Amino acid sequence: MRQQPFAATVDSVNTDNLAVPPVEGKTLIYTDTAGTASFGWLDPVNDSGEIGLGISVYNEAFNGTIDEQVYQFAGCIMAQPDLEVNCQAPGDSGKRFKLKTTETNGPIDLVFNVSADDASKLYRVIGKFSNLTDTTNLVEGGLKAFRIETGFGVGNDFTPSSAEDGLSFGMAADGASKLSIGPIGKYPGGLFGGSRVEGLPFFSTSIAAFTEGTTASDEDTMETDGVIPVEYSELFGDWNALANVPTGWFIDHDGNPANDSILLAWNDGTDWQTNEKTFEAVDIEAILLAGGTETAPATIYDPNGTSFDAEGENTTIYDLSNVRPVVDTLDEGDPDNIAPAALSLSKLLASELYDGTFRVLIDGEAVTIADFETWADNPPTVEDTTDGSTLATWLPDAGDEGLYELADGSTMTLEDMNEMINASEGELVRVAGYVQGPVEDLANVNLNTTISVTDTASWPTCTSDGTETSCTFTMRVTGLNELVDDPAIPATPATPASRSSSSGGGCTVGGPGSPFDPVLPGMVLLALAGLWARKRRADA
Repeated sequence: MRQQPFAATVDSVNTDNLAVPPVEGKTLIYTDTAGTASFGWLDPVNDSGEIGLGISVYNEAFNGTIDEQVYQFAGCIMAQPDLEVNCQAPGDSGKRFKLKTTETNGPIDLVFNVSADDASKLYRVIGKFSNLTDTTNLVEGGLKAFRIETGFGVGNDFTPSSAEDGLSFGMAADGASKLSIGPIGKYPGGLFGGSRVEGLPFFSTSIAAFTEGTTASDEDTMETDGVIPVEYSELFGDWNALANVPTGWFIDHDGNPANDSILLAWNDGTDWQTNEKTFEAVDIEAILLAGGTETAPATIYDPNGTSFDAEGENTTIYDLSNVRPVVDTLDEGDPDNIAPAALSLSKLLASELYDGTFRVLIDGEAVTIADFETWADNPPTVEDTTDGSTLATWLPDAGDEGLYELADGSTMTLEDMNEMINASEGELVRVAGYVQGPVEDLANVNLNTTISVTDTASWPTCTSDGTETSCTFTMRVTGLNELVDDPAIPATPATPASRSSSSGGGCTVGGPGSPFDPVLPGMVLLALAGLWARKRRADA
């Protein structure tokens, strides 16, 4: 007879249904432990370029405040940055695991290893959920909601968690809502509402947050109400698949395609549109360069105002790279709408705003934007300072992840060019420029929830050696659209050779539960390097 524990510690991610090592740069999540099929995957590369699973558990105790009440957390489920402090690492540190759904209504099962003990525990879940569904279906990959469930097992063997079985979402004291640090789901703040990490908003000063529907008091299921936040839907309709997000114009302000560019305009199908930011003359608690704060009008952040000299340099005493004071007056920072908003947006044609004299605020600097009509002629380049010539031009659409084209017509990868620049001792420099590409974050939703483990005694996934009890539980995530039939979860194959191509074609590389091999095959390494080189979106 196994012990009758009273709670549990979430120890680690279970890899039995994961591709280990990754397959073509993806930690595929299979519908069973044999690798029959996959409805989604995790990005295995963290923001430092290190390869792992893409998700990890950290048992780092911390206190979190939700609705002005302090809760004790035992740890968190997040990406694997492996920092000195993870659960409470600052923003833009790669905290969110990046989960991709490739099948509308296709459940994705993340499994966690648990050891039974005698203390109830609460874990924060910090993730990003991306719509990479098939755009050939009748809704062109559009999603309307997401569902997260707790339970046991995977695929056809998944059993939903039941009330009082010791596994649930963390619930508020009144039992009427989930515990969540921030909205349970929202589009990134750099697009909607603003964020202390992601910067000032582009499309709307209001956050685009999802609302839970009829499952609000259900401790084992969380499903949004099927309504896309209006800030998003009035522009883009359903939650777009990545293949269908609109194209944007960006400024690569430091000339380095490996990091984020700044969105300047998007194509609405007819015209190139943008939103002009107006900094209002309302008082905010401005942050001083020397530390501390003082009250100042929000207009100090206006890059076209008096806070900057003719060269676009900051002549004030304020830290204008930290936009927290402005964001704090907007929707998420001021949910009760007490403070006057320090920022407003006005829709304009890009050609009307960007006339070669207009400036935008980037990392505290007022950067002059070239005339809109010239953007296509000014891509990011690499310059040879010894003679002033252009060594290479960045082509974002070349190859799988973009390539540099050299003067002789040959091409070079981003990684090779960065090595060349680093070895040049300053002779080669990156030059800022303008690039087109998908507005990727319009396919992404930030997820926030909590998982509570209080008693594993009735779990069907526990085994015991008479001294210690080991268990697993599953967190199932599904992107939903009611207009698409639920996909059938394939049955487990009789032999590994019958795996679908998405699982690696039956070869041992990337097989579910395989030991992680840091010496990956060449093709996989190239794919992973390409993923690292991609522009990564900030993770609040």
